[in-house]
Amino acid sequence: MTPKIEKVKQILLEKSSVKQLAYRQTKESFGVLRESVKQIAVQLNQEVAKTDPSVEIKYYEKSDYEFHLKFSGDTLVFMMHTNVFDFDSMHFIHQTPYVKSDPSREFCGMIQIYNFLADSIKYNREGDIGYLVGRLFINKDKHFFIDGNRPLSFMFSNFAENQISEQNTSDLVTECMQYCLHYDLMAPPIEAVFHLSVEQKNIMSYSSGIPTSKAMGFRMETEEK
Repeated sequence: MTPKIEKVKQILLEKSSVKQLAYRQTKESFGVLRESVKQIAVQLNQEVAKTDPSVEIKYYEKSDYEFHLKFSGDTLVFMMHTNVFDFDSMHFIHQTPYVKSDPSREFCGMIQIYNFLADSIKYNREGDIGYLVGRLFINKDKHFFIDGNRPLSFMFSNFAENQISEQNTSDLVTECMQYCLHYDLMAPPIEAVFHLSVEQKNIMSYSSGIPTSKAMGFRMETEEK
């Protein structure tokens, strides 16, 4: 092989191999997270049904890379990205001894968690907005950290020590649920709905309501800068 081809081979064996491993670990971790959501849905549904059967907690399978957890009027949407990511030089992970001792640990797969109103998905209201609750980043060793709202980012910020497990994923899901339940749907100001076109009326009739979303009360880490 020529020196240039040799260099390409070296990069493929080093960087690309690590990225492929991070992807496989992320997909396996997505499966662990999926099982935690299933268990929580079953347990909560059994307990809540004893008092009020109308309050539904249910798991929905969408694809290999997406699943939903509906709990009353909220739905958490879990989506795994199929690519692996690095971070800019100023990102905190580059300052940790854990990554400094092995730079290949910086490459991470990503799982995104969004909160939607359950009816937004049920009635396919395409204008409705979901809010990012957090992003779960997982590396080749199944170590992870969370970029998201303050409680989650504080609970799971130690990249060197946090490793995917049934307990960690269960804690993550329940924390997401608690946070979403703290924020209720607020009626829009009357000025926002004072006029209605025929087109808007038809869309509302088709999708069972006006476009809606909840105002979540947290700020992302990136918004603090």
